[in-house]
Amino acid sequence: MIKAICLDMDDTLIVNQVLYTNAEFMLAGYLQNFGVTPEETFTVLKAAEAENFKTLGIAITRFPLSFEHTLRHFIPNADKAMISTVRDFAERVFRTVADVKPDTVEALALLAQVAPLHLVTGGADHVQQFRVNHLPFKDQFNSVTIVPKKDAAVYRNVAAKLGIKPSELIMIGDSLRSDVLAAVEAGWQAVWIETINGGHELKAAQLPPGAYKFSSLLELARHLEKNRALAPPANTNNPAARRAFGKGLK
Repeated sequence: MIKAICLDMDDTLIVNQVLYTNAEFMLAGYLQNFGVTPEETFTVLKAAEAENFKTLGIAITRFPLSFEHTLRHFIPNADKAMISTVRDFAERVFRTVADVKPDTVEALALLAQVAPLHLVTGGADHVQQFRVNHLPFKDQFNSVTIVPKKDAAVYRNVAAKLGIKPSELIMIGDSLRSDVLAAVEAGWQAVWIETINGGHELKAAQLPPGAYKFSSLLELARHLEKNRALAPPANTNNPAARRAFGKGLK
């Protein structure tokens, strides 16, 4: 029985990755004025992001710093104004209101008929709170949990606070690492909303046994509203039974 549904926010409910992409193109456009091609900018920026992630992880200071490192790579004697300009490109990501993903409102309405909804999101507290405050459907969530990083311990704490058995909770999100693997480790049911975004959140990660994949939040919502469960009613090892129960299952 499903007693509560928990959802990720960034790139599950709102379009977050595009904000980063837009910032990267702004940096590329700026550096073109100095004879740097977009391809060169993206290559150096990607390397800077990978290196800075080793020490800063998902901290909001990483993205602006990577922009500054990219600028200095091509223009070692860049002045304060130039540094401020490129860092601002990156920092706008954290003060821009993200668009709601298509069909999210309809999906949440269906999911709310199945079980109470809760939001579990990871990142810098003030940035995530800013994004939560601008959700047009924020009042649909019975609780909001903001943590620096989602791991199994976080999901165990959420289950304890809700007073619900882990097996009766579902976590839904676009990140295999943070939303699926960590939740399954904590004993939850988990659903991955398939995405091409994610970077390190998808790298070397695979859908674990007991987790499910759907192409969109709305597809999952329609499935749950109809079936009220994720697990097939018959032998879960029977491929035919799984296909019959829902094409989103894998």
